[in-house]
Amino acid sequence: MKKTITVFAASGTAGQACVNECIEHPDFEVQVLKRKPGQTEKSSSGVSKEDAEKQQLWQDWTARGVRIIEADVTDHVELIPALQGTDYLVSCVPISATESQYPLIFAAKEAGVERFVPSEFGYIYEWEQFWPTSHPHRTMAKQKAFLRRVIELSGMDYTIIPAGLWPEYYMVEPVVVPIDGDRKVSWSCGRDVGRIIPHVLAHPLSRNAQCPVAATAYMSWNELLAEREAVLGRKVERVYMNAEEMKKMRDESGPGFVRDLLLPIGIAGAECPEGMPLWANWNGRHLPEFQGTPLKTAIAEIIEPAAEMMQQLV
Repeated sequence: MKKTITVFAASGTAGQACVNECIEHPDFEVQVLKRKPGQTEKSSSGVSKEDAEKQQLWQDWTARGVRIIEADVTDHVELIPALQGTDYLVSCVPISATESQYPLIFAAKEAGVERFVPSEFGYIYEWEQFWPTSHPHRTMAKQKAFLRRVIELSGMDYTIIPAGLWPEYYMVEPVVVPIDGDRKVSWSCGRDVGRIIPHVLAHPLSRNAQCPVAATAYMSWNELLAEREAVLGRKVERVYMNAEEMKKMRDESGPGFVRDLLLPIGIAGAECPEGMPLWANWNGRHLPEFQGTPLKTAIAEIIEPAAEMMQQLV
């Protein structure tokens, strides 16, 4: 019997890919929980889809058999009936909207939802919260770890899917590479993060488990940059920094996306003790049939356009 997945924050990169993959997956029915018009929506990069784009998305999904549920996502009176019939609730909210998941947890519990999948598609936050340097990303890691405790307290099952680094956010030149760039890292383009979610949930070992994936590639910074150079046909400018050098760069930067998010993520990665990385390749062992976007395609169609957009932001 198919399980019903409800995706919240489905108009973002990962959410949209998750819905599309669920439509094709034989184990799941999929529906979308969307906010009522006028409710605040956040974006980590500050760039959100226009309303017309979202409306087209809802129409396309409806035509493919997806049920679109509209509710006040801050009010349990509306959320509880909206979530009834859901087996797995998948939250794809951005980092900046982590707190929006609290009312979802209570409503999901009351609605009889079996499993909650919180938005933890970056580092292994359970560990990062204890890293030595205080910065906004570590505070967010603490909140995400706390949110997991709330899910456990509710009695619902959970699945945590850390996905490492989203490469489209880290390729603005000069690329800041942690330490010597030789350590293998999990790379997951936002699209592949969404695509891998239903495959992880269909695996029996994902229940009440942390499943750190490398949805696009598992390789070092230097290996990824070499692949990028091969696609571009030129050298990619880069600078190697340890955690202290990145902290100095952060302290000298003005407020914004780079200082408050990208550099703290780099600092956390550089502070990983040997044998305790904030990422892993769970899918390499448990989902060998899953294929992320081919790296050359990801570089040309995802990473480079995003790097150009990021260049404007920074």
